[in-house]
Amino acid sequence: MPASLARLIVRRRRLVLVIAIVFMAVAGAFGGSVAKNLSNGGFDDPNAESSKARTFIDANFGGGSPNLVLLVTAADGNVSSAASTAAGRALTAELARQPGVSGVGSYWSLQAPPLASTKGDKALVLGRITGSEDVVRNRIEGLSPAFSRTRVGAVSVVVTGEAEVFRQVGTTIESDLKKAETIALPVTLVLLVLVFGGLVAASLPLFIGALTVAGTFLVLQVINSFTDVSIFALNLTTAMGLGLAIDYALFVISRYREELAAGWPPNDAVVRTVRTAGRTVVFSAATVAISLSALLVFNQPFLRSFAYAGVAVAALAALASVIVLPAVLALLGHRVDSLRILRRKPVTPTAGENGVWHRIAMTVMKRPGRIAAAATLLLLFLGAPFLNIDLGLSDYRVLPAKASAREALGTISTEFASRESSATEIVVPNYSATDARALTTYAASLSKVPEIARVDAAGGSFVGGNLVAPPNAASARFAGKGSMWLS
Repeated sequence: MPASLARLIVRRRRLVLVIAIVFMAVAGAFGGSVAKNLSNGGFDDPNAESSKARTFIDANFGGGSPNLVLLVTAADGNVSSAASTAAGRALTAELARQPGVSGVGSYWSLQAPPLASTKGDKALVLGRITGSEDVVRNRIEGLSPAFSRTRVGAVSVVVTGEAEVFRQVGTTIESDLKKAETIALPVTLVLLVLVFGGLVAASLPLFIGALTVAGTFLVLQVINSFTDVSIFALNLTTAMGLGLAIDYALFVISRYREELAAGWPPNDAVVRTVRTAGRTVVFSAATVAISLSALLVFNQPFLRSFAYAGVAVAALAALASVIVLPAVLALLGHRVDSLRILRRKPVTPTAGENGVWHRIAMTVMKRPGRIAAAATLLLLFLGAPFLNIDLGLSDYRVLPAKASAREALGTISTEFASRESSATEIVVPNYSATDARALTTYAASLSKVPEIARVDAAGGSFVGGNLVAPPNAASARFAGKGSMWLS
């Protein structure tokens, strides 16, 4: 780093610190609520055929497969009893009246046996919240508590489906981040006290970490106003923000204390620290930022969000460590070692020549080939489990085991003959009345494919090549002007 910048920081140290504190306050005020505004989706490529099909269905049919599912359990153990039927029909009608919800149907309104569990004690009410991901998120926040009922008359109701799953993902991440910060910050402070021996020096890396995380939240809030940012970017922000900021601050403070121990006045020690340690910090941050920016080539907002967060974290951690932290050190001077808890002999730049790290370095340089080979074998051994990695898309299994949406979808997958909430959509964009018979034949043939439980189309519902439910009011949603779709 240029010496002129270091000297300017020293001269304007109070101004630099005031600007940093004001920035942190503004970032906390405007970026603190970022979790409520970020997207829970973003896993699909907008240019993929499946994404185009879904967009086509939303635009031409008012929505496709249900993203809102109510798992209804009959108190008497029979969803076909008079009491359960009355409660189920009332619940279906209530959901259908909700604004922004379309395609509502249930076991009771459609008379569809697949919407009841194999034991007959549970049944489903299906609906779709229409609109963008943000609209769906905002709508489910009101619908979820309104329709979650532990016991209302003859039935109890659990809200699940894609919309509710990702609502719970968002609230879980927000809660877990607060919990992680509550645990990580005190533990990190204790470790820093053990490293530095004093409270003042130990608190500075945490200040830089908090400044970095708050600043990144503000950056993500601004970026989210232009494009979608995934809520999962917050995990990277907190972990990487604290990690990089503390690492860089630790390096700068250690070098500053070494310069003081070598006899340099505080202001000169700051300049020498920025010129040496500052260069290393900037190079490291640039490496991290460039590496993570590679994620920008992907077209999924989910992956791009990690690039947004990673680049912002690296840049802010570096700026805070080479500008704000030196200003604080210049203000503190020798008081950086105040409130000492552990007394240690000051470390000078040459004092480590007899230390354990010096001996390790000398041993490595004497046998570079053998140690490189051993280290490579160790890394390959540690990476061996990656050979069996099973990648997949984010779904309800990312939730904790006790989350209500996960438990409900687990119940649906094991106790129901068909998985109503995870249907595959097929679009027929160019359709004419003369194609009706061919499409019915296609739907019947499609239902014979292994792993397909049922096919719903304008011509009715098919199972194993047979028509099991003739066209009804619910089938009309599959037909549009010059187009059709199948579920």
